[in-house]
Amino acid sequence: MKKLLGLCALTALSGMMLVGCQSMSPSEQSIGAAALGGAIGGGAGNHVGGGLGAGVGAAAGAGIASHTQNGSSRTTTGSAIGAGVGAVIGKAVLGGDAGAAIGGAIGGGAGAAIQENK
Repeated sequence: MKKLLGLCALTALSGMMLVGCQSMSPSEQSIGAAALGGAIGGGAGNHVGGGLGAGVGAAAGAGIASHTQNGSSRTTTGSAIGAGVGAVIGKAVLGGDAGAAIGGAIGGGAGAAIQENK
């Protein structure tokens, strides 16, 4: 029951985050997609493979999500590195799947934003 409620909350939050995407610039869409991809990849990766899985999952999720929004190769790389590092740190500091997801989202968004604003 607890997992079901968590999944429902994650789905609702993802839906709310994507509502405003039509009015966002392409740069903002790439940053938002990287954050969302890092969160989903970090949480799922941690659940499957622990700390290493969190880093790899967040990096893959953020990189792929950023690339699907036509992010440059620098943005894709920056978001992947940021999400991977963020997920590992988030898991260590906050713990669990939620910590990895939060860290992946923050790291992926920050990495993409840094590269987009260069």
